[in-house]
Formats: sequence, structure tokens, C-alpha cells
Amino acid sequence: MSINILNSFSRQNNNTQCGYNSVDECPYNSESECKFDKKHCHLVENKKKKKSMGQSIINILFVGLLGLFFYIISIILSKEPSLQFPYSDSVYSVFCGISISIVTGSVLAIVIDIPSRLREYENSFVNAMTSNNYLKALDENRLTKLRNDITEQLHKANAPCMARGLIKIDQRVCELLRQPYYSRYRHTVKCTPIENSEFIEKEHSVDYKLINPYSVNQDAVEFIRFSNLILTNGNEDEKKEAFKDLKITCRVDDGYEQDLSDKIELKYKYINKDTEFYDTKVYLDSKDNSLEEKNGIRVSFKDNICVHIQYKVKVHKEDICFTKRLQHPAKNFRLDYTYNNSSGKLYGQIFGTEIKQSDISIKYINENAISLETFDWLLPDNGAIVVMLNKQKN
Repeated sequence: MSINILNSFSRQNNNTQCGYNSVDECPYNSESECKFDKKHCHLVENKKKKKSMGQSIINILFVGLLGLFFYIISIILSKEPSLQFPYSDSVYSVFCGISISIVTGSVLAIVIDIPSRLREYENSFVNAMTSNNYLKALDENRLTKLRNDITEQLHKANAPCMARGLIKIDQRVCELLRQPYYSRYRHTVKCTPIENSEFIEKEHSVDYKLINPYSVNQDAVEFIRFSNLILTNGNEDEKKEAFKDLKITCRVDDGYEQDLSDKIELKYKYINKDTEFYDTKVYLDSKDNSLEEKNGIRVSFKDNICVHIQYKVKVHKEDICFTKRLQHPAKNFRLDYTYNNSSGKLYGQIFGTEIKQSDISIKYINENAISLETFDWLLPDNGAIVVMLNKQKN
């Protein structure tokens, strides 16, 4: 039994790379004594190098001695009168020059160790070509052009009919890497029917943390924004009743919490009544008139920004669909939706460009509450949809 164990141990060692890092650490005197895998053996590689170097020196000595021999022969022939012929002096001088050059080159090759130097230069060039260190020396424009050229070559080399517009999608996705992203995004919606009314009140609460991946090089800007459709019939009181209790706070770079109430302004835009139940669009704007772009509240940050938004909006009870779309890529997204009505039932789904069913979680807490969450990236304009159905109409 012990013999079998030793044989098994020996077979395992034959397939195992040794842990010695140099020839000096190696305890074996010869290659045959070692039972480890010799694919990357320092002892074998060192012998190969010594053998190659010795063979190179022998070749150089041979060429040098051969050059010296021809030099001596040229001197002897130039002194022999019987071997003189027209232009013999010039011919012997050329042979002498060539011979001296061969001897000098051989001596310099041994002294300077030219084969080793050439090998080092070769390894340096190979390492430079096979590593990515040269990419660090390129500026952003050259890197972007190189990436685009590689993408086009990669996809069009074997697909000559590939539409160029599809390749541009790669560029659009890569641009997202330079923009902020949500490390987390939470949206909670609580729906409550309004008594003796055809409307439902929805209480929204949004919390998210936005990360700037380029914080070392440049600051980022977040536009806090949203929009909703409401029904006012041109009445100011209806306008205030349809959208109310707005509160927005933020915390920039893990600092103190700021209330943005004094910086925001609600704008109302009247639209065509043909839009089913609503005739007005309410959206967020900034009071700062110096801004060229006023599509939301502009907040600058360096590393991250945490935002909290809450408000109440009145919607028609026949408006059964709620769709949430993201403004930035999201690493983790969750939507909690509740309908405080025993006669209703909720259904929901997450939609995303590359999202898989295994990367999402849809929990039906009960017929009136649903939680949708993702564990992989959602891209801008991806999100979730929730439908409220009436049990009596099923």
C-alpha cells in the first residue's frame, strides 16, 4: 500500500510545477533527478542558455580565426613575386581589409557579447509589442481613434456586409463609461384611491447615489429632473391639488445634506386634451436665469452625489400603467410599488438591453405590493413597468 502511495505521489509530482524560483534554489544536480514538470524549469532553461551562448562563442572564434588565416595568406601572396599579376596589389589589399574587418568584428563580438545584447534587444522589442504599456502613453483622442479602428476591423474583417450604424453602437456604449452612473437607485410608489373621486394619489419617493468615474480628472454635473402629466382644466386650484408636497435634498461628496427648495421652480405646460386623461405637463426647472440649460436643477460634484426626491401626484384611476426609465446606467435598481386597494392586482416586469432573467428579482409581496430589483447593469432608458388591474374586470 505504501508503494502505491509513493507511486501516486510521484505521478502527481510529474504533473506539478516546482516552487523554486532560480537555479541556486534548485536542489537537483541534473535534469533526470527532478520529478517535477520541466516546462518552465530554470535549470533546463539555464542549460539551454549556456549551451546557446557557448555555441555562439565557438562560431565567432571560428569566423575570427578564418579571417586571420585569410589575412596571413594575403600577406604571403602579396610578397611572392611569382604570384604577381596586373592589379595584384589592389586585390591583395582588398582581401587584407576584409580579413582585418572579420578579425576585428569577431574580437568585438566576444568582448561586447553581441549575441546576448541582440537577444536582450529582441526580448525588449517583443515585450514592448506584446504588453499594453504603450497604451498609457497615448492621449484620449488617439486612444478613442484606436478603439474605433479596432472595433471596425474586428467586426468588418469577416463581415463585409456589416452595417456601419451597428458599429457606432459600440461608440455610444463606450461613451457611457465616461459618464456618471448609479451605484444604487430606489424608487418607491404608494398608490391610494381618493374617495368619491375618479383619481388615485401616488406618493413617490426616489433615492439614488450617483458616482463620477472620472473624479480624479474632472468634476461631473447632475441635472435633477422629472416630469408628470396632470389634469387641471385650466384651474389654478386643481393644479396645486394635482401635484403637491414636493421636497428635494442632496448630499454632495459625502458632505452635509442640502435642501434645494429655494432653487427649484415648477413649470406647467398645457397640452392637447387628446392625451387621454391629462391636459398639463408639470416639470422641474431652476430659478437660476443665468443657466443656458435649465432642464432640471444643475448640481456639480466631484466624487458622488446622493439625491432624495419626494412628491405626490394625482392620476386617473384608468391610468393603469406606470413606466420608470433611468437617466444614467444603474448598477443596482429597485422599484417598490404598492396599491392600497383590495380590488386591485399588480403585475410588473423589468426591461433592459442586455438584462437576463437570472439577473432580476420580481417579488409579489401580496396582490397589492410588488418589488422589482436588478443585480446587473441597466442602461439609460432601461427600467421597469407596473400594471394595476381591477379584479372585477379580470
